[in-house]
Amino acid sequence: MHALSLNSRRRVAALLAVVGASLAGGCGLFSEPGLIVHAVGEEGERDIAVVQTDGTEVPTTLAHDGDDFGPVWSPNRQSIAFLSDRDGNVELYVARADGGTVLRATNTGVAESQPTWSPEGDRLAYTSPDADGKPQIYWLRLSDLIPHRLQFRSESEVDPAWSPKGVWIAFASLDAEGNSQGLSLRNPDGVDELRISDSPDRSPVWSPDGKKLAFVSERDGDQEIYVLDVDERGPVGSARRLTRHPGRDFAPQWSPDSKRIVFLSDRGESLDVLTVSDQGKDLRELTRNNIPEVAVRWGGDGRIVFVSEPGGLSALFIVDPDGTQQQLTSGVPPRSQPSW
Repeated sequence: MHALSLNSRRRVAALLAVVGASLAGGCGLFSEPGLIVHAVGEEGERDIAVVQTDGTEVPTTLAHDGDDFGPVWSPNRQSIAFLSDRDGNVELYVARADGGTVLRATNTGVAESQPTWSPEGDRLAYTSPDADGKPQIYWLRLSDLIPHRLQFRSESEVDPAWSPKGVWIAFASLDAEGNSQGLSLRNPDGVDELRISDSPDRSPVWSPDGKKLAFVSERDGDQEIYVLDVDERGPVGSARRLTRHPGRDFAPQWSPDSKRIVFLSDRGESLDVLTVSDQGKDLRELTRNNIPEVAVRWGGDGRIVFVSEPGGLSALFIVDPDGTQQQLTSGVPPRSQPSW
């Protein structure tokens, strides 16, 4: 293990001061349900913002001259991890959601991406390019900020997804041309690694109960949604196909009860929001129009938040399971993924 420099030790101490209270809990405003974090503004000048599910903006002190984007709530909603080029390169940052110092968690000089929290909120996994520009997955503890490469077996890997119990990180392996070679599970605390598919699969997402893994696959010729049952020892049975349409189905996200999946599809005139059961039944179209929906997330209260682009201007919408919609904001950058 490499010794930390004086600046790194100072950075760790400051980070613990900010995040430590978050890990211990607390009852601040941002620990309450019903708050959505997202990026607002033009690309290159985005800021992190928080909005309530009734559309009321929550004041924060996270605005900065740099480009801040890709925010992700910590599990207890006390901290926000996000990406920013405020120091010249796109690095990973962590901030207390109720304000205070924004602290830099990586210092690589290359563009980090795809941050994801461990279920305990004490670690972050992310994707970072190597010297050849190939994406690799790393993880770090907030207590020391030392990056650990997840594995060395594949050419490169992307799409890290931490299991709800923290046992596994699911990811997609890529070949030298950037094509998916399948999905694997890796134990970040040990040496266990399981190959769970050998097909062109991407975007693994764990169900909240940790018993299922949804993902996107092109194994049958086009992008479809699949689900694989998983226990603590690995996959159980074979993956089942949930969608069957010549269009692209992608960006799966689970419902809070782990029984349904919301996803985006271009099977209509534009990108729309659909849901389906984890058995591939009861397909529902929540939007149907010529306005593209470009990002989607299922909230803890059972409603779905998505980014739409009416009239060329992006906005956050909330939709109930019955399809009733409510516009929350405008001015959201295209393809911004909200975190709820």
